[in-house]
Amino acid sequence: MTPTPRPRNNTIDILRGIAIFTMVAANFSASLLQAEDKVLAFRFYGTFAAPLFILLAGMMVVMTQTRHRHFSHYLHRGLFIIGVACLLDIIIWQLWPLLGYDVLYLTGLAIPCVAVLSRYCQPTARLILAAILLLSAPALQKLFGYREELVSVELAALSFPDYLHLLFSASTAQRLLLDGWFPLVPWLGFALVGSALGSYTVKGYALTSRSLLVIGLTTACIGIAIWLWQQPHLVIREGYSELFYPPSIGYALTACGLILTGFYAVAHTQHWALHQPFLKLGHASLFMYLFHQLFLVTVLKPIAAVNNLPLMPFLLLYITVISLMVAIGYGLAVFKQRQKNLPFIVRFLLGG
Repeated sequence: MTPTPRPRNNTIDILRGIAIFTMVAANFSASLLQAEDKVLAFRFYGTFAAPLFILLAGMMVVMTQTRHRHFSHYLHRGLFIIGVACLLDIIIWQLWPLLGYDVLYLTGLAIPCVAVLSRYCQPTARLILAAILLLSAPALQKLFGYREELVSVELAALSFPDYLHLLFSASTAQRLLLDGWFPLVPWLGFALVGSALGSYTVKGYALTSRSLLVIGLTTACIGIAIWLWQQPHLVIREGYSELFYPPSIGYALTACGLILTGFYAVAHTQHWALHQPFLKLGHASLFMYLFHQLFLVTVLKPIAAVNNLPLMPFLLLYITVISLMVAIGYGLAVFKQRQKNLPFIVRFLLGG
């Protein structure tokens, strides 16, 4: 029997779409934007897409537990996402997987972790654990070291036995825990914040509540003040210029505050026509993430003329690709309406 599609939460889908919208610019800029144009305002623009994605993943685990009570559902879902991440590394990027830990790996690990913690820990306990993860990261990075450079190992550069040796090394363990692209410390903390927000939402807390706005703005203001006071050393990793390499306490608080404020703003304005493109991107967020990576590697990077662009031509290219993705999103919406009995893997990838 084909499962009945669940009613979609427009606020969550719009926020997913906004994350995709900004993440595309950040990811494209690593390869296509010249270094001198990665100014602070542009770097700030794409800096909050990743924590928003991760927070939403944690939130959705809790909000679906009334329908999926067994841990195996979330374990399988997490493993599937990790599998997709491995295939992305191997097929698209031609890299050995499970070494750098991009955002899909973190998401795949976070889903079963949140499923367990949300079943046995109250929201307050999860928020305390999230605070420990988010706020302890700088101290742990100072203690164990934060390696600014990430070495992406191409398939042709390493034999399989040598890859296995590297995979199970202390160096790779540190990437997973502390200084990979998205290590568990502190990034799992965002998923736990999302799980707590999901628990409160399930219990009847309204995302339109004025208290959410107050909490969000207060946290963001505190975070910005700490961020400016700390002035942390930030690096550009392999062209990626978001302001969380490494993630600081000020950044973590700012991200949480802005995301909570975003929930309040979108919940109040979800009916606006302005949000429709974001809604279509958010309805198929995993597909859109994979599509923009595939399009970058197979279409854009091989064209020398669109590599190392100045800012204005880059923005024009970015808007063009985003417009294509929105158009695909509208097409996928029609396709899913007409095809009611799609296989699980297709529904999973297309946001069934």
